[in-house]
Amino acid sequence: MVDVSVQPFEIELVTRTGITVRADVYLPAVKQGPYPVLLAASPYQKALRRLPAHWVFPFVEYGPMQMYLDEGYAYVIVDVPGSGRSEGIWDPVSRTEGEAIHDAIEYVAAQAWCDSNIGMIGQSYFSWSQWNAARTRPPHLKTIVPYDGSNDMYRDWLYHGGIPQHGLLGPWLLGSVMMQHQAEGHDVRGGQRHELLPNIMSNTLDNEWHRRRSPFWELDQVDIPVFSIGAWSKAGLHLRGNVMGFNRVRGPRQLLLIESYTFSDAQKTFDDEDFHRREILPWYDYHLKGRDTKVMERPAVRAFVNGAGEYRSSDRWPPPEMVPDTFYLSSQKAGVLRSLNDGSLARTPSDREADSTSWSYPDPEWMLGVTTIINGVPDHTARVITYTSAEFDEAREFTGHGVLILHGSSNQEDMDLIVKLQVLSPAKHGFIARKVTQGWLRASHRAEDPDLTQDMLPFHTHAKADPLIPGKIYELRVELLPMSFLVNPGERLRLEISNFDSLIADAPMTHWYGQKVGTDTYHHDAAHPSRLVLPHCPG
Repeated sequence: MVDVSVQPFEIELVTRTGITVRADVYLPAVKQGPYPVLLAASPYQKALRRLPAHWVFPFVEYGPMQMYLDEGYAYVIVDVPGSGRSEGIWDPVSRTEGEAIHDAIEYVAAQAWCDSNIGMIGQSYFSWSQWNAARTRPPHLKTIVPYDGSNDMYRDWLYHGGIPQHGLLGPWLLGSVMMQHQAEGHDVRGGQRHELLPNIMSNTLDNEWHRRRSPFWELDQVDIPVFSIGAWSKAGLHLRGNVMGFNRVRGPRQLLLIESYTFSDAQKTFDDEDFHRREILPWYDYHLKGRDTKVMERPAVRAFVNGAGEYRSSDRWPPPEMVPDTFYLSSQKAGVLRSLNDGSLARTPSDREADSTSWSYPDPEWMLGVTTIINGVPDHTARVITYTSAEFDEAREFTGHGVLILHGSSNQEDMDLIVKLQVLSPAKHGFIARKVTQGWLRASHRAEDPDLTQDMLPFHTHAKADPLIPGKIYELRVELLPMSFLVNPGERLRLEISNFDSLIADAPMTHWYGQKVGTDTYHHDAAHPSRLVLPHCPG
C-alpha cells in the first residue's frame, strides 16, 4: 500500500552503543491514544515506504499499514544502524543490531502516544529483525509475528548444506540495499554496507561470525507469544527458519504454513488486507489489546497440503501420527523419463552385491546450469541423476521432515549434493512436475550435531571441512526441507541429484558451482542401502 491517511513524524534515539537511530512514526488519524504499536525494522530505508508492494520492489514488506492505522494501531518503521537515516555500521541480523532494535522498542514504549504494548511486524528481513529483537528480550515486546523469515543465516540461506548460495545474494545486496541507498543519495560505502559480501565469503564455516547473526541459537530463551508464518514458495530461503523457530521458542506459539507458489505470491499475501484480518489482526488484538478474539483456540499448527488443496491441523510439528516411509534407490530403469540414468525408487532394499550409479561433471551438455536445450525446449532432468517411483495406487500424504541417506564416493576429495523431490502428475505429453522439497550437502560437512540431530532431521555442525578419501564410500545424510504434500493415485515421486542447479527451475536460490571436475558414484546395493525417508501421515 503506497498511500496512508496520515503523515509520519521522525523520532531519534541513541542506542546503548551510542549510535543514533531514526524511525518514522505513523499514528492513527483518530486521536484516541495512547496506542499499541506495531514496529518494523530493516535496512530497506523507511523513506521507501512510498513504493508499492510489487515483485520489482521485493523489499516493500510492511503489510497493509492503513488497515492497522484504522484499527487503532500506531506503526513505527526503524532504519537499522548503518542504513537509511540511521548512523553507525550495518551489521545485518547481528546481536548488536538486535540490541539496537531492543533499544528502539523500549524508547517507543516510553512515549506518550504508546500504551506500552508493542508487537513486531513484517516480512523477510523485517521478520529476521523480529527473531533478532526477541532473543534480546525487550521488556515491552509483547509478541512477534515473523512472516516468511529465517533465523539460522548459515543453514537457511548463505551456505545451504555448506554450499555457497549466490543466486539471491548478489541481487539482494546490490539491488535491494546498496543501489537503493545510492538512489536515495547515500554514499555507497556508507555504513560499511559494501563490507558484507567479503565478510560472508571469508566465513565459510558456521563460526562465531555466523552465530552472532543467527538468532536461532537463543530462541530457546524467548517466552513471548510467537505466531510464525511460512510460505511454501520460500522454502529455500525462509521456510526452514519459520518451522525451526516455532519449535525452538518456549512461549505460546502457533505455526501457519500457507499456500504459495512463487516469491511474488508470498509478498502479495502479506500485503493482502483480507489475509491480515483473518490471520494476523486477531493475534495482535488478543496480545496487544487484550480482546478475546479466540485466536488461541486455533490449532497450534496449520499447514497447507500441496496437491490436496486444503490445510492440515495438528498440535505440533511434525504431526504426532507421522511415521517414516522409505524408498530405496535402485539402478533398475524406471522407463518414464530422460535422464543420465533413469533409476528407480523401490519399496524394498536391493539384494544385489553391486549396484551403483556413476556420473562425471561438468556435463558437456549443460547450458543453463544443469538445464540443457533439446529441440529448442529446456530440459531440466536430461543431464542429472534421477530415481523415479512406480505409480501410486492410493493417495498418500507426507508432512514433516525428511532425509536422503546416500552412500556416496568420489574420485575427488569432496562432493556436493543438490537434491530435489518432485511429484509427477500424468499429462497428455508426459508429466507435469511440482517440487515438494529439496536439500543440499557438501560431503566434507557431513558431521552432525548429536544434540540437535533427529532420525528424520540431520543437523550438520558445519564447524570444519573433513575431506573425503577418494574412492572410499561414505554415508551422507541430507536434510530435506519441511514438506507437506499429497501424492494422488497415478502420480509418481521423482528424486533428482546433481552438484549444480538449474538456472531456470531453481532460480533465484542457486549456488556457486566452483571448480568441480570429477566423477561421483552413488551406491545402492545390499551393503549400501541408499534411501529416501519421507514423513508419511496416515489417513
